[in-house]
Amino acid sequence: MIEVDGSHLEGGGQILRTAVALSAITGKPVHIYNIRKGRGRPGLRPQHLHGIAAAARISGAEVDCLEMNSPEVRFVPGKIEGGTFDVDTKTAGSVTLILQTLVPIGIHADSTVELVIKGGTAVPFSPPTGYFSHVFIPVLRMVGAALDIDVKRHGFYPRGGGVVRAKIEPSNISPLMMRERGEMKDIRVWIHAARHLKGARVAERMLAGFAGVVKDAEVHCSYVESISPGCFITACTRFENGVVGSSALGKRGTPAEQIGIEAANDLKTAINSGAAVDKWMVDQLIPYMAMATHRTGESSQVKVPSLTKHAQTNIWVVEKFMPVSFTVQDSVLACRNVA
Repeated sequence: MIEVDGSHLEGGGQILRTAVALSAITGKPVHIYNIRKGRGRPGLRPQHLHGIAAAARISGAEVDCLEMNSPEVRFVPGKIEGGTFDVDTKTAGSVTLILQTLVPIGIHADSTVELVIKGGTAVPFSPPTGYFSHVFIPVLRMVGAALDIDVKRHGFYPRGGGVVRAKIEPSNISPLMMRERGEMKDIRVWIHAARHLKGARVAERMLAGFAGVVKDAEVHCSYVESISPGCFITACTRFENGVVGSSALGKRGTPAEQIGIEAANDLKTAINSGAAVDKWMVDQLIPYMAMATHRTGESSQVKVPSLTKHAQTNIWVVEKFMPVSFTVQDSVLACRNVA
């Protein structure tokens, strides 16, 4: 059984998500302890609990210590099988963080995996569904993954209530080769705000803030049904061989214009970095780089803006499960098989 210290480096829920996903994929049992030890509320939170439970159902795993606030989990995987699975956090637990666990497992299933996930679609400390749809999924499709999500209802903090359908097809992903991103194709921006905020013209004001910094973007702006009021903005720039993005959530007491400016400035930073992906994408890609390289024997190489602590943490976890090694040279993150 692989032992994983959940307090290592970044020490957050990402260790748990990556370890459980790779355990299911490799068939190697794992014991994760000190889960989120340094956090204000350590141990398993709703999105972790329900994400692991769903991973166990898909992979036929046996799980011990799966309860709220538990500081440890033992996960013994079985066979990954397709089917339809419901996941209800009953809170504003992040839908996209649950998907971070389930998508890698789903592409290794024996048939299509369909998910109905209820929770938060745009909540603090996690990528909103807009980023997942318009930045993360397009990058995975570039290497052969077949997946899609459909947001049926948005869910904001604190009550959540969002509903997302996801469809994941079995896929043999190819190594990522994104050393150069090529020419810019376009810039797009999506803004979603709860109908509660229509009178205050929150979406229009976020767009005004964004447009004051980044010009000539293709705009998608809408007011949506939700239980709690909330808003978010996602932007991306597509290149011939890369996608960089940004996102920002509305905050009580912060002018909507400022939220738009924040997203625009983050996007400009990503564009100016010269990298093929943005800093938020790097750690999310690491498991897929390892899976593709391990399967094919060919290296994966991606030009990155930086290697965050989140990314370093994910590399540490991945190298426990797969005989691969990551290096960085001249801003290119490379993954190779270990002889």
